[in-house]
Amino acid sequence: MDRPVLENVNIVLVRTLYAGNIGSAARAMMNMGIRDLRLVSPDEVKTDECRFMAVNAWDIVEKAQVYDSLEEAVGGSSLVVGTTCQRGRRSRVREHTPREIAPLLLEKTPKGEVSIVFGPERGGLTEKELASCQYLLNIPASPELPTLNLSQAVLVVCYELFYCGTSGGISPGSKDDLPTQQEREQMFGQIESTLLDLGFLSSSNPGHIMKSIRRMLGGQNLTRRDVQIMRGIMSRIDWYMEFGKDLPPEKVRKP
Repeated sequence: MDRPVLENVNIVLVRTLYAGNIGSAARAMMNMGIRDLRLVSPDEVKTDECRFMAVNAWDIVEKAQVYDSLEEAVGGSSLVVGTTCQRGRRSRVREHTPREIAPLLLEKTPKGEVSIVFGPERGGLTEKELASCQYLLNIPASPELPTLNLSQAVLVVCYELFYCGTSGGISPGSKDDLPTQQEREQMFGQIESTLLDLGFLSSSNPGHIMKSIRRMLGGQNLTRRDVQIMRGIMSRIDWYMEFGKDLPPEKVRKP
């Protein structure tokens, strides 16, 4: 397949416990033409077991970037997908299968990086980490054993991306400029700060309402201009609370 289709896709492994799983995940990525591996606070990386499991994909492990936080790892990405096995968790956000999500993600790769995030072997990603993702991804499996090994999950997702790319089922997508994950988080931070000052959010539990705001504004079709407009609104509210409320209406309203 055409290599550029997948070159903007990266796999992010968060707090991996076993280096062997990193090696196996790297091999799965190599099998499917994806080479950008990112590691967030792994317990261990370049062990003999990791090298053994990676086989001919050791180069991916060697070049993998290591980060202290998920925020740093996906800061430059335009789209972030969080994987979850659900385990009884009731999410208000729709969870896509790998087959459903593959064409949606590949539509975005010409415009920016797409990060697919996998949590640690025990427990998966936290609710906070999942809340920072624009999509949630769940791999259907038998109820007798619904959880996959980490590298198995990576292989399933990478295969669907590879297959979708080779089948030619990718549309060019919108030409809108997508914001990076860092820009999204800066927007949400400003919204939370302003709404706290306004008294709309509870200072003891702002996350309760912010989850819903993230769900409303964190969609995959949000553009950089959308982010700029929302931040402009928040800045105007801040200005009004400090200065504008004491001015006559004609001094506040734009002509």
